[in-house]
Amino acid sequence: MDHNAFFKALGAGDIAPLYLLEGTEEYIKAQALARLCQLTLPEGMEAMNLTELSNPTADELIAAAETLPFLSERRVVIVRECDALTTAKKTDDTKAEAIASYLNRQSPATCILFTVKGKADARKKLYGVLKKLARMVDFSPMGDAEAANWAMRTMRALGKRMDMPTAQKLIFNVGNDAALLKQEMEKLLSYVGERDAIADEDIDAVCVKTLECSVFQLVEAQVNGRYSEAFGLLDGILTGGEDRFMVLSMLLRQYRILYHMRCLLDDRVPQAQLPALLGIPPFAVARTQAQARRYAKERLKAAYDYLFELEYMLKSGRSPQEGSAEAALFMLDGILGGQSA
Repeated sequence: MDHNAFFKALGAGDIAPLYLLEGTEEYIKAQALARLCQLTLPEGMEAMNLTELSNPTADELIAAAETLPFLSERRVVIVRECDALTTAKKTDDTKAEAIASYLNRQSPATCILFTVKGKADARKKLYGVLKKLARMVDFSPMGDAEAANWAMRTMRALGKRMDMPTAQKLIFNVGNDAALLKQEMEKLLSYVGERDAIADEDIDAVCVKTLECSVFQLVEAQVNGRYSEAFGLLDGILTGGEDRFMVLSMLLRQYRILYHMRCLLDDRVPQAQLPALLGIPPFAVARTQAQARRYAKERLKAAYDYLFELEYMLKSGRSPQEGSAEAALFMLDGILGGQSA
């Protein structure tokens, strides 16, 4: 199950005796653990009925799981980074076999949660046992749509309003990592003060920007003839530690989108279909259209082809990375020629 199904089951009072929590979304994973403990352990009795272990021996895990709950129907044992589930650490089979043997006769008064950072190693024997006995919960990163909905709900819980286009802009600027989003939302709370709604301008003022967002702004400046701004943005991106090859990959992606947008515009494709066809958030459609309309599709195709060839040259080692991003901007100015369609 995914984390949404996990929270839904908890809300319905459906708590299993055994879980494996895996996936890279650590913030929501921590929220899931906290919520299960809140629902399972009586208030004031948490310390008496909760044990957290980091890569325990089989004996340590079994001793904790066999301890009877105190003034509670259940106790909770959280097992973090068990080396019988991870690739980073080696373990002998006897540990996995001992844990597996116990799990087949686990105390019904104990809820055991194995949790790993990232994905567990599916080749491990204990993983196979958990797959049969436990509820496997996947905490993969949220998609853009889910992250936007999550941001809206979280902001509402914090006492502020955020509409869907603004939430989509936040995801575009910040990315979909829940911990980073929460951090940026707290910055927004401080910035807006008593005002009850979050606006696009607030995000521009205080939030960090992903590479994708920065490159989008760079291309927007370039295609609109603001060359000094474009080079200033590039300098900021590189000074911030981004790899030139990654910047060029994002430039290639953005010009591919612009070329395809121009083709779709020429074909009069309905605007409602554009976000899905281009893989961009709805709020970015109008700005991308404005960028694409400045040039005939032949020029945009030539710019895309140039960047595609440059990426090949870099990957094959035929062209050095040093100075490649800066040279690409000069070449793109020449290809586009500053002439609109």
